[in-house]
Amino acid sequence: MIRKHRTDDVLTITIDNAAQANALTEEMLGALVDSFTEANADESLRAVLLTSAGERGFSAGMDTAQFAHTSASQAYATISRLGEVCEAIKSCDLPVAVAIEGYCIGGAAEIAAAADFRIGGSDSWYSMPEVRIGIPSVLESVNLHRLMGWTKATEFVLTGNRFTAEEMLACGFLNDIVAEEAPRGEEGAVSAKEEAVPEGGRTAVEERALALLHDTTRADRAIIAQQKRMLRTWKNTFETQAIADSKTEFALSFAQGAERQ
Repeated sequence: MIRKHRTDDVLTITIDNAAQANALTEEMLGALVDSFTEANADESLRAVLLTSAGERGFSAGMDTAQFAHTSASQAYATISRLGEVCEAIKSCDLPVAVAIEGYCIGGAAEIAAAADFRIGGSDSWYSMPEVRIGIPSVLESVNLHRLMGWTKATEFVLTGNRFTAEEMLACGFLNDIVAEEAPRGEEGAVSAKEEAVPEGGRTAVEERALALLHDTTRADRAIIAQQKRMLRTWKNTFETQAIADSKTEFALSFAQGAERQ
């Protein structure tokens, strides 16, 4: 299931399917799309934090049961639904941060890549293992080279190997790493997630992600939305067109400012 909780002007969306490694079903994908769409429409919200339940990992990606068939059309529909989640995150006016602890695999890594900020626990690890099970990495994998550079993005999707948090920070996928006291899953030890939970009930990883989100609230909501829109334009257009668009957006901010006065 997908849970939502609001604290002041920040909405926390939690992937809660811990019994199945937080794997994503089609129903959960639909709930994620709805959650980000509704958050975008709520003028009183300023930011969204995406996190997960349980102690083992962020998400193992798509529930493999979703692909237990040989129908090309059904596969296309399912993967398109995952694409709708990524699109809802990218087109959301609000800044979106992802708090990642433990594994972040396949479709979950694509969802994280669509966000504005990514904070990883020191024990977190990342993998795009699709090629090893006979399918290619698609959707937001198209943009991995923008985050990681072509060299590391190519290695990531062609090998299916695990990348550590340190490797993902070094190549630019992560904004920051939060150190954790105890190894996750070590028998007889306090779990890393329990060790990292402060008084407010947030893990240290979530608190660092929230700190980045709170930095954005120093600016006007409409300006952040505009800046997000411009960043996306810059990624998807040639330099000359992007510069021309930025001048138009700059002028538009003055018009919007006059309307708010």
